[in-house]
Amino acid sequence: MPRALREQQILDVAGPVFAGGGYHAASMDEIAARAGVSKPMLYTYFGSKEGLYFAYIHRTGRELLDRLLAAGGPSDPPLARLRLRISEFFAFVEQHRDGWRVLFGEVTSNRPLAEEVAELRRRIAETVRRMLESSLPENADVPWALSDGIAHAIVGAGESLANWWLEHPEVSREEVVDLYVGVVQAAAPAAPRGVR
Repeated sequence: MPRALREQQILDVAGPVFAGGGYHAASMDEIAARAGVSKPMLYTYFGSKEGLYFAYIHRTGRELLDRLLAAGGPSDPPLARLRLRISEFFAFVEQHRDGWRVLFGEVTSNRPLAEEVAELRRRIAETVRRMLESSLPENADVPWALSDGIAHAIVGAGESLANWWLEHPEVSREEVVDLYVGVVQAAAPAAPRGVR
């Protein structure tokens, strides 16, 4: 099997192991067994357990960002684009429960891991800030700090709501999307009238 495919296979099985008990409880022996490779091969591909974890975070975070950016086009009305992106966000959470738990479940982990997750949050907030600003009228004068603060508030609310939703499977994705659309609209007082 080509190395690139083998790495993806390893990352596929590493996610549930990391999600099951967190970074510290995850066993490289278990990941190797699930992937059908030797433990030394894991270290050859990723260097360390931390390297494997970072690779998983990068892949999962990149997929989330790519999906957010691809949902809704510039020709869509602002409210439709907002709803499409929020729906895509919750579709990601629903389809990648393990990935979500790994990305946002390591709040109390050791410093390098916490810094890696914080950097991903920053990139997501930056993406949200750009999406918000792109839907503003050209003559809107919203200070960068305000739009950045709004973006971080929206990301924090989405993260918290997604974690709550995973504990309440009786709530449909559409209901959670409706709830979060309302939160985003309330958090973005400078949003264009078509979004509010």
